[in-house]
Amino acid sequence: QVPAASVEDPPAMDLQASSDFRRAVSDGDAVWAHRSPKRFGTLNVEPLFSEGTFEGKSITNRFAHVKQKLNFKRLTESGDGEKSTISEESPSSPTSAGIPKLSVFLGSRCTRVHFVRHAEGFHNVITRQAAAAAEAVTQKAFDDAMQAALKGGKTQSEAQALAAKAKVASCRLEENRPVHFATAGAATYTDAELTEAGRNQCYALRGKMDRNRLVDPLQRTHIDLVVVSPLRRCLETADIIFGPCRADGRSDLKPFLVHDLCRERFGEFYCDKRLPMSETMRDPRWSRMDWQTQTEDWPASVMPFSDEDTAWSEERETEEHVHDRAIRFLQWLSSRPEQELAVVTHSSFLKNLFKVFGGDTSTQDQDVLRAVPANCELRTVVLCHHG
Repeated sequence: QVPAASVEDPPAMDLQASSDFRRAVSDGDAVWAHRSPKRFGTLNVEPLFSEGTFEGKSITNRFAHVKQKLNFKRLTESGDGEKSTISEESPSSPTSAGIPKLSVFLGSRCTRVHFVRHAEGFHNVITRQAAAAAEAVTQKAFDDAMQAALKGGKTQSEAQALAAKAKVASCRLEENRPVHFATAGAATYTDAELTEAGRNQCYALRGKMDRNRLVDPLQRTHIDLVVVSPLRRCLETADIIFGPCRADGRSDLKPFLVHDLCRERFGEFYCDKRLPMSETMRDPRWSRMDWQTQTEDWPASVMPFSDEDTAWSEERETEEHVHDRAIRFLQWLSSRPEQELAVVTHSSFLKNLFKVFGGDTSTQDQDVLRAVPANCELRTVVLCHHG
């Protein structure tokens, strides 16, 4: 929950730029760096994101600007004293008279969720190399599609749009060829684990979180539960960043819960096929995690629960199915008693999850929310259950 300890707006905060991954800040992104604005200038709090998450410009935390957005002007009427403009607003037109679009929910219906994409895995390395090597192939696909469209009578803009789609399709094919089921040796990437660089990404994020807690006595980040995809790259990411897992009644450690609903979009690529859960949970690094709770009230209509990965096949999971799975997962999250959770999951799952929401937000916020997260990037949202 976000405390309303101050009504002042924080000053702008300069964040590091990067040429690798640029996007604007979204609601809640800078929440790690904002506490009491009166002390803000004296803190040296780091943004909890992988390099280049933010644009290299001064930005402010819109999540902390509720007071500014609620700066309702009062009208002074002769003889009647002050009168709030909000009393004159029609419920059907909340944006009239300059009042911004707002939503109000009971705090008990809100859950703060920190989504983290797993750190770099071996499959990320090989697919990145394949994409770089196939640049000439993808450009040829663009050129061929462009020429074919123009010969077919399409306008220049129409031809460019069709060619761009052809290039994206070609890039996806070439990039994922090393892990595709039809490629010899691709099975070696089944349930791919983290590289050494990936582990270092996890240690770096954990270090930023630890330093932020030291300089911020309010410790507003208090994660009550860590939910993890059963694929090994997520288990290791969660263990390094948030571990060790709670055991032997130690209340100072966080409980970890494994849930198959937040696994990666499955099918077609061996890296997204998990090993049997009974095999994975025997690893001493993850044996103390809760593997049983996920079976309770399992939505069998979405996908069958099984120890073996019976969901994976040579056909890619459809977008409609992964959207349904993501919604069921969020419904399960919102039913949990914890008020603040971390979820360690995957890029395609997150991309499809966020695609379902935010359609009525600004274009800028949609672009940020739905951007493909980088390895070991943390993205914070507030999940509200309407009841």
